[in-house]
Amino acid sequence: MKKMLTIIATILLVLGFNYGASAWIYVPDQGDTGWQSYTYTAGPTGFTGTAGFVVSNVIDTYAYPELLLDNLSQGGGGTNRGFELGNLSGFTLVGTSFANVSASETPISGNTYYPSQGDFLAVIQGLYNGVTTSQFHNATGHFGTVGSILETGITLGAVAPFSFDWAFLGNDFSPW
Repeated sequence: MKKMLTIIATILLVLGFNYGASAWIYVPDQGDTGWQSYTYTAGPTGFTGTAGFVVSNVIDTYAYPELLLDNLSQGGGGTNRGFELGNLSGFTLVGTSFANVSASETPISGNTYYPSQGDFLAVIQGLYNGVTTSQFHNATGHFGTVGSILETGITLGAVAPFSFDWAFLGNDFSPW
């Protein structure tokens, strides 16, 4: 059985309602995606609001998924876009969410990840004791349970892009 990753459950742009990206990537047991890039382009009136990055778990205590994040074109309070201050300043962790900043991350797969830009990347962990992620769902329509949410404010002009690099680390295996 393949581990599913949904960008819908991973990336949330809060526009007064939840707007998720419409792409699916399937991750095999204990797998990871490699670095990916995502770009959102604002509409003709621009956008001011919150970008949220979500990783959800299914409440197992053996392993948890992780979302790596780097190279934001906006956000981080404008001064810490790619986590280059070595911390999460300019970002907000929701409730009991957990994330840290690191120079590298090695998942169970053994593929070591280094920042896609600069010296640091963010590691957002889908711990079983995190916040509710029940408003998000995976590729087969199953709703999330708990995980972590990292948010930052962004302001985009008309048709301006918001981009970032991300990688998803499954870290567990079926049936989890």
